[in-house]
Amino acid sequence: MKTKVGRTCSRNRVGIVGLAVIALLVCFAAAPVEAAGLLKVKGQGDDGLSIRSHQASVVIDNGFARTEVDQVFANAAATDLECFYTFPLPKQASLSELSLWIDGREVLGEVVEKEKARKIYEEEKAKGNDTALAEKNDYKTFDILVGRIPARSEARVRLVYYQPLEIDMGVGRYVYPLAEGNVDDNRVPFWDVADKVDSGLQFHLELKSAFPVKECRVPGFEQVAAIQPVTGAEGERGHFTVDLNLAEGARLDKDVVFYYRLDETVPARVELVPYRATPQEDGTFMVVVTPAADLKRIAEGSDWVFVLDKSGSMSGEKIGALADGVARVIGKMSPNDRFRIITFDSRAADFTGSFVPATEANVKEWTGRVRQLQGDGSTALFDGLTLGYRCLDADRTSAVILVTDGVCNVGPTEHSAFLKLLRSYDIRLFTFVIGNSANQPLMERLAKDSGGFAMNISTGDDIYGRLIQAKAKVLNECLHDVRLKFHGEKVYDLAPAALGNLYYGQQLVMFGRFRGDGPVQVELAAKISGEEQTWTCTAELPQQDTDNPEIERLWALARIDDVMEEIREKGESNGLVKKVVDLGVDYSLVTDYTSMVVVREEVFENQGIARNNAARVSRERQAQAVRQQAPARNYQVDNTPANPPGGAFRGLPAPSIGGGSGPVGPAFLVLLAALGLARKRRE
Repeated sequence: MKTKVGRTCSRNRVGIVGLAVIALLVCFAAAPVEAAGLLKVKGQGDDGLSIRSHQASVVIDNGFARTEVDQVFANAAATDLECFYTFPLPKQASLSELSLWIDGREVLGEVVEKEKARKIYEEEKAKGNDTALAEKNDYKTFDILVGRIPARSEARVRLVYYQPLEIDMGVGRYVYPLAEGNVDDNRVPFWDVADKVDSGLQFHLELKSAFPVKECRVPGFEQVAAIQPVTGAEGERGHFTVDLNLAEGARLDKDVVFYYRLDETVPARVELVPYRATPQEDGTFMVVVTPAADLKRIAEGSDWVFVLDKSGSMSGEKIGALADGVARVIGKMSPNDRFRIITFDSRAADFTGSFVPATEANVKEWTGRVRQLQGDGSTALFDGLTLGYRCLDADRTSAVILVTDGVCNVGPTEHSAFLKLLRSYDIRLFTFVIGNSANQPLMERLAKDSGGFAMNISTGDDIYGRLIQAKAKVLNECLHDVRLKFHGEKVYDLAPAALGNLYYGQQLVMFGRFRGDGPVQVELAAKISGEEQTWTCTAELPQQDTDNPEIERLWALARIDDVMEEIREKGESNGLVKKVVDLGVDYSLVTDYTSMVVVREEVFENQGIARNNAARVSRERQAQAVRQQAPARNYQVDNTPANPPGGAFRGLPAPSIGGGSGPVGPAFLVLLAALGLARKRRE
């Protein structure tokens, strides 16, 4: 039975904004230097290992990004050494390539079960042979081990990962994660991080968009990032390059965030990116829906609850950043709004005691008190969230802002416990996660199950621009109970399995498999204020299309994510683990149960490991070379003669920030002031 909210509430308020929880994992660039890099046991001094060079190359095209990280590790010691490198886990990333140069030649890794991969690596390392290993450390990091860096020599390692990218209110965003999230209680006290790059850091990004791009931005690197449009044929207004070169001794301690803003004329649309190797094989696709719907502004007044983490991991500059952020939010409220502050460390407490009207005097008083908070103790995240749910007024639209660095070490920590708490309240939950290595799986699951949304925020983001995007979602109606249907028997194995709600400016991204070819009807169904609505179009499934073989890996990763949700909620079972292992091995993906190992060719043969990934990478690189020479391909499918004029959304433009504002344009602060972060406007 659902629990009613409010001290004396007789009914629950469902369907307007409900409970909005924004999880801001505050770990700003000004925090103590923790970063991606070599890990060394603390207290053992310099062992001679260093990062000689670090080069990152990114291509954004067709709705997904390919990131290649090429590094050289140097060993100044008189003996061979093992290298242990950590890399923050990017959101929805599939680590698909690990290469080690052996005898001057690139050798690609293959994926096997995790225990087997580690056993092979340790055996080859013990023999003094060249070997490397890539493992996934839960939701936190990719860990790369190189078994032997020769004395007074070096070793070259490359990793490649793919990830789908979404447009939010006309703004695309890519994050190259480098800042350490500082959320691993065991790793942080054990290791020192060597994050300097001897010869500097080189970062190159190429954006190819089929739709016109108005502007690009790399916040925090404006003085050193070279952003150039690539001139060419008409239709290439979406082609840009970004080059960022940091000097000798650069540190890998700050995320690189790239924004691009589409033109306001870009239409709402349905795009379908297919891959099919031959007519005899089944195909794979990624579908991206950018809807335009009449989502009215919510005019009711708002109550805002701040749930603030003041545990020991938030001490120092983190707690200062927390206080500054809360002060800015409260300072933008209308005097008719109210706020309430909950704090938690080893336990949760009601800091304000009740809701406080957001008058000028109250804002000044309570922001001053927040600035005096000191970080100490453990982190009772469950208790803080529980208290945030209580005592809401059922007659007012409510939002709760949870500010934490994501550590959860007191009280319940299992997904099932948080899900049980959430299901006791018929209220939406909105999560914002800032910083790397945070518990994205938990935050996203809670948001989706409650009908809310999740938004991750990097330490390098335009924070207030991201809040503008969130504000438009929270204060507008949304598409409820979203379903994407493919009529006919050609489409199967869709992922993700559950879609949840779709908010203003959001895109829907789904993967699937298909058999046969020819037309298929695509239908987006959803409810707006309880009224069922549908949008349809006809897409064409090809007999053969070899432009984007990477889509197969992204589909497999989406399927793995669905299975991992079950495992995190219900626990491991042989059947669920086998599903992850089979998908990881078949599509060469590093997962919680599979790893990628690099050994000499004869060792692969002796171990009976087929070179499936080498063959897959060969296909992908051939396709990438072809795409490199061509303009960005437009995959919109609802604009063909088989569809009504204007497509599925009647020619309406896609929702956007527009007007040079938002996190990209220079006017985004003006827009923030106009909106007021929690200001309600009566209509």
